[in-house]
Amino acid sequence: MLDVYKNFLPEGHFADIERIFMTNEIPWFFTDRVVSTEKHFMFGHTFMEDGKVINERYFEPVRGMLFQIQQKLDFIGVSRIRAVLYTNQGREIQHPTHLDVPADSGVSDKFRIAVFHVNTCNGKTVVGDEVIESEGNQLIIFDNVPHYGTVQTDTDTRVVINFNLRIA
Repeated sequence: MLDVYKNFLPEGHFADIERIFMTNEIPWFFTDRVVSTEKHFMFGHTFMEDGKVINERYFEPVRGMLFQIQQKLDFIGVSRIRAVLYTNQGREIQHPTHLDVPADSGVSDKFRIAVFHVNTCNGKTVVGDEVIESEGNQLIIFDNVPHYGTVQTDTDTRVVINFNLRIA
């Protein structure tokens, strides 16, 4: 299953998301690993981990996205919500293929993944053989299957918000 929803959020809500994530409003935290032990880097901001809200201050516009996602996918819980910012590194970098919920967790088939593209750029989300270019205000929902992202070369940043959603 892979669904792509263009113009996902209402205009006003999307403007709030853009304001928060595409300006200096939100703090970003550096990590020198993307998915694996390979030396890739990114900046992240975790809103929810293991079903618990980490930072309430910036969470409200993101929480509002859950209602919109619920209109497209019936889920019963949220495990993780994390925003990721990639910087332009002058070449396309493919991050490692991975599952958001590991296969050995015993519940990997009970999750769907949603990736929201905050801005438009030539960075990609790749799920199986499907290549989806980043388009602002676009949501992708897919099974917890192997996937990866790429770093863009045409904008300074690429920002996505990842949701790990528990289904029945």
